[in-house]
Amino acid sequence: MFQYNIEQKTYKVGKYNIGGDPRSTPTTMVGTIFYSKQKHIFKDETKGLIDKTFAEGLIKKEEELANKTGLVPALDVIISSLPCVKPILDFVKDATDMPIFLDAPTIDCKIPALQYVKEMGIQDRIVYNSITPDSHGEEYQMLKECGIKNYIVLAMESTKWTTQARMDVIASVVEKAKTVGLPGENFLVDGCVLDMCSLGLAMSAMEETKKKYGFPVGSGAHNAVDVWRNLKEKFGDIKSHASVVASTITLAAGADFLLYGPIQHADIMFPTAAFVKAAHSQLLFDEGKMAPPDHPVFKIG
Repeated sequence: MFQYNIEQKTYKVGKYNIGGDPRSTPTTMVGTIFYSKQKHIFKDETKGLIDKTFAEGLIKKEEELANKTGLVPALDVIISSLPCVKPILDFVKDATDMPIFLDAPTIDCKIPALQYVKEMGIQDRIVYNSITPDSHGEEYQMLKECGIKNYIVLAMESTKWTTQARMDVIASVVEKAKTVGLPGENFLVDGCVLDMCSLGLAMSAMEETKKKYGFPVGSGAHNAVDVWRNLKEKFGDIKSHASVVASTITLAAGADFLLYGPIQHADIMFPTAAFVKAAHSQLLFDEGKMAPPDHPVFKIG
């Protein structure tokens, strides 16, 4: 299990490392913050006015859980409108030193966000989320000018629905990014989870990616639960439990990062992911090795 014939890549993002041997390296836990209509966090979302005390509390909680578990904390920072670009990035820069997965849904927000990241000089802390088959000229040009070195490749494929189709997408996007001449080639692959059926394909593509490229891999597996129709009506209020399962099951495919959904769920996501990582660390014994002293296996017992 987790035996690869290619070196597993590890990227330095700020002061943290992402990727590597799933048996010995801690998973990066990426909590989403500042998404549209997130409760209590906005004073006026249309103007980018945020409740800094509330937001800081969520971030500090994730950092505390990272210290308790040995997992790597990170933020998926949503920039959903132009007024949000400066206040949100200013706040996150000062509030924490953890990696920032920069997530702007539209090109109208992506370009100003990238420009401001360059102006702030925090490119080394950024993972761009994400380049896709639909990414084209203006976006690539701005990425090139900005100087960001870490990019998520989203394996979005909606016609063939096979593992190979997703691998073809990954190869195509990586080749395009290299051709454009981006500053770095630190690619992370998101297997792309849209629903419960695509979760299996995403895990398969993640495993194949680690075998073929050694890139760090992960996904937003909680998406599968978010679109599970009639879940509450049929089984009761168990969405949070199902989300834990959806996220942690991807660790069996070697996931290096979990986009686990709203940062409010950190309190249940960190301990459960750390539990799985502790189990994986035992596999090192097959080679007469042990996990490093800061590994979750030595933190959670």
